[in-house]
This record gives sequence, structure tokens and C-alpha cells, in this order.
Amino acid sequence: MNKFEFIKNNFSLDFMLSMPTLWQFLAIFLALSLSFFTNKFIKNYVVGTTKDNWKIATDGLIRIISPIIILVILFFSKIYLDTFQSTLFLHIAISLVNALIVIRLGVYFIRYLTKPRPWIRALENTIATLVWFIVALYLFGLLSPIRDSLAQIQFSFGDNTFSLLLALQVIFGSALAVLFAVTIGQFIENRLMKVDQLDMNAKVMLNKILKITLYVVAVVIALSSIGLDLTFLSIFGGAFGVGLAFGMQKIASNYVCGFIILLDKSIHIGDILMVGEHYGVVTLIRSRYTVLRKLDGIEVIIPNETLISENIINHTLSDRKSRISIDVQISYKSSVDKAFEIMLNAAKNESRVLNDPEPTVFLMKFADSGIDLMLSFYILDPEEGSWGLKSDIYREIWDEFQKGGIEIPYPYRTVEIINSEKDK
Repeated sequence: MNKFEFIKNNFSLDFMLSMPTLWQFLAIFLALSLSFFTNKFIKNYVVGTTKDNWKIATDGLIRIISPIIILVILFFSKIYLDTFQSTLFLHIAISLVNALIVIRLGVYFIRYLTKPRPWIRALENTIATLVWFIVALYLFGLLSPIRDSLAQIQFSFGDNTFSLLLALQVIFGSALAVLFAVTIGQFIENRLMKVDQLDMNAKVMLNKILKITLYVVAVVIALSSIGLDLTFLSIFGGAFGVGLAFGMQKIASNYVCGFIILLDKSIHIGDILMVGEHYGVVTLIRSRYTVLRKLDGIEVIIPNETLISENIINHTLSDRKSRISIDVQISYKSSVDKAFEIMLNAAKNESRVLNDPEPTVFLMKFADSGIDLMLSFYILDPEEGSWGLKSDIYREIWDEFQKGGIEIPYPYRTVEIINSEKDK
């Protein structure tokens, strides 16, 4: 006879109000109360002074200390009450608290190892509560009756007959398998990104292949362990292939192009690209698309097929140095050598301008209104933009031109009136 059947057979008002039962409930109440106040004290006086890098460990410690306090009080209460009465309720409570401790330890151990995404953290409490509820049903002996009842509810799908129990097992098993695969995939990604021997493209490509493999293997193992016939996967695979060939050509092309980009290393995260009218920094390479952040902060999502089929200007493919030029025109009355000196000093005074290659000034041509000069220099961080830098250099050139007597010409028109009196 299990615990639930024993309580059910002996359940009565006299049984629930008997001294042995009341002593057990009193011990459970005291354990819960002490755990509540201890948890509140730790949150107020420990968490507030904890550094950010210890937040996860402190949060996990708080959630573990609470059931441990309950377990200790219940354990000693059971030892004391065992000497003169039955302690069935305390035994059940201790089993449930042990299960809660194991579940929370597992959840926070996974969090500490993998640093999962926010949506996984949001589901942690739900998953832990669901697992603990299933354990409670098992301890009370209710899991088998519920499972038998669900197995009797059947429905047909084509020529096959399924039970509600099998459907719930498939959903629950697949969800757990995918969650486990996501956790392992995040753990692998965190370790893979720290490998210095691989470049970023290789890391991203390996991470995507491993994650897809983990998802497929996890779902197949979960369905096989439930006892589901996997022959339907071949039918689904054939239908998916036909749909992929006819209805999802663009999507398939973008996925293939994404892997090609990662393999041929033509584009890396951090590269400066010119794609059509868009100029910016590559911040993310996905299987289907690439994200280009423009210098004004706007992010452009570019399909990977575009990066393969069209001409793309990669300013940092082999060298991250970017060349910038500034055009200035001086009058014919001004000193060219003095203008050269001022322009060179204006570039060299900026910290972002590289000394190797050093800035250079060129005399481009003798124009109608003045002499055209060009200042050329290189920077190593083109993703930070060049408008502000060029503005600062232009301002310094203007100030020094005024001090050095160098004129900047401006167009003007002269109108001559010849023989006006004679025409009259």
C-alpha cells in the first residue's frame, strides 16, 4: 500500500485533527516560517551588496538555502517524533523537499555553466515546478492511475491510432530534448568562442552545424525512447524536400549562401561593406541573412544570396586601414608650401590618423578659381565614421590658413559695360 492509499483509507476528521498529525503539521509550519524569514533576511542584506559577477551564484544559493533549512528542521523533527508516533506526513514532506533541492541544483548548475538566453531563464521556474509536480505525483502513487487514464483516451490520425498519453509524451519529451540540446549548444558556443586558433567565421559555422546536429539528434532520441515509430520521418522528409524545391527556393538559397560566406571567408564580422547604397559594419552573420549596421546606427538586414550574387565592396577584406581624402582649394596668391605644411600638421594632430602610412598632400591641378590640393591619410577604425574627423581637420586647416594668410578663393563674376555712351 502506497502513501496515498494509506492516507485515503485512513482519512477522516479525527485522523487529521489527531495529535500525531497536528505535531507533524506544526513541524512543517515551523520549517516553512523559518525558511521564509531566513530567505527574506538574505535577500535584504546579502544580495544588495553582492557584485555583479556573483549574482548567479548568490541567487542560486538563496534558492537552495531555503529548502535546506526546511529539510534540516523536518529531519530532526522526524527523528524526535519517530520515538512515539507515526511520521508519514513528515516522510512525504522530506521526499518532496529532497526532490526540490535536486531540481534547483540542476537548474542553477546548468545556468552557471552555460549562461543561457533570457527565454530559457524565464522558463526555468515553470520547468522546475512541472518536474517537481510530476515527482510529487509519483511519491503519492498518483502517477500510474493518471497515466492509465490518459492511455485510455485514444484518437485516430489516418490509419494510425494514438493515445492522449503518447501525444503528451511526444510533446513533453521533445520539449525536454530541445531544451537539453539548447543548453548543451549554449555551453559549446561559450567554449568555442574562446578558442583563439579559429577565426570568427569558423567559430560561427561550427557552432551552427553543432546546434543543428544536436537538435536533430535530441528529437530523434526522444521520440525513439518514447517508442514512437519513426518511419513517418521519411515521409515528412520527402514532402519537405518537394516543398523546399518548389516553394522555398529563395530560403534554401540564402541558407546555402550563408554557409558559403562562412567557408570562403570573404566576409567577416567587423568588416566594412558597401552593399548597394548601404555602407556599414557587419555585426552579425546568420544562416539566412547578414546584419549591416550603418554609421548612423540603422541596421540593415541583407539576404545572404545578395552578398553572393552581387558586387560587394569590402573595405577591410585584407587590410582594415581605410583611406580618407580631404580636398582644399587655395588662391593663386597663396603659398603652396605653407598650405602643404598646415594641412599635414592638421592631420598629424588627430589621434585617429595613422603615422604609417603617413599623411600626404598632393597638388591635384590648377583650376579656374585656384589651386586644388588633396590631403590623404589612413585610419584604423572606419566603423567609427569619418565625418567628425574630417570636420575637425577642416576646422584646424581653416584656423591655420587665416593665421598664415592663405586665401581660399570663391567664384565671382565681373560685368563690363563697353561704349555705353556711344550706343546711346
